Amino acid sequence: MKISSAVSSQKNIYNILKQANENDRLSHAYLFYGNKGTGKKELAYALACMIYNKDDTNFESETSKTILENNHMNVVYIGIMEDRKSIVKEQIISLQEEFSKTSLVEGVRIYIVDGIDTATTSAQNSLLKFIEEPVNNTPTIGIFIAQELSNVVSTIQSRCVMYHFEAIPQPVMIDILKNEGVDDLDSRLLSSLTNDSDEALVIYDDERYELVKNLFLDLLNIKKQNMAIIYYTKYLDTFYDQFNLEMLLKWVLVFLEDCCKENIESDSLIFSPLYDKIKSYRSRHEKEVRNKLELVLNLFDKLKYNITTKNIFFELMKEFI
Repeated sequence: MKISSAVSSQKNIYNILKQANENDRLSHAYLFYGNKGTGKKELAYALACMIYNKDDTNFESETSKTILENNHMNVVYIGIMEDRKSIVKEQIISLQEEFSKTSLVEGVRIYIVDGIDTATTSAQNSLLKFIEEPVNNTPTIGIFIAQELSNVVSTIQSRCVMYHFEAIPQPVMIDILKNEGVDDLDSRLLSSLTNDSDEALVIYDDERYELVKNLFLDLLNIKKQNMAIIYYTKYLDTFYDQFNLEMLLKWVLVFLEDCCKENIESDSLIFSPLYDKIKSYRSRHEKEVRNKLELVLNLFDKLKYNITTKNIFFELMKEFI
């Protein structure tokens, strides 16, 4: 996610931080927590940028670019290393050693710990001491990023100002993807798969995405059971892949949810580019749409419990047509 998109999608948190910075009332420690892809890391960098340039709201100054490129001497980022699954104590010790040295640049020293909820107990304990006793008496701000708040020790939580990053509303996600050059229908399909714009773009580039999208659109044209049997036989191998089947099920669910809306003429339809297909399906199954939605929801639950993809795909064809 781009920093501008994160600021836009988490405007309330950004404005609170901006006001605190303007009034010189920033905390010495922040904890940003919430689901993946909600802009936590980007807002951590936005905070670092605004500390060093209050007037640069577009993050285009040379100072902001230096921070965003991890080249600013007073801003340190710590993330999970490629060969590890968690933040480890050695990284915290390295941070402490770095901050024990006198910086050549005046100003607040900022450290961002991305994945504090993965950190080992010893790493978190070391970090706790650093929060309480920053070296050199230099003004220091820590920004911690977590997905699972329960994995962050309570002593760290109690020393931080905490902000929960809500899931990005789907219309906002659609706009973010459009701004990345993705067309309207694809933006809507992708936003139904993930709340993380970066992950959405990875899926978009996956050759399986285009394949399943075309098969989903083909599925919407099926009106008779004999056509469904042909479709099932032809594409069974494709949907042995759980990734493919999960994608298809999610899109069928959203399609049915759109069909269930009271006013399908409105802009409230997630799959509005498929308006004609939604209208046609609803007219054919008007009394059954809600039951079909519940049945497909049950199929999605079965997929989570490792029911064979073949059986789930068969049930989908039987219930959806």
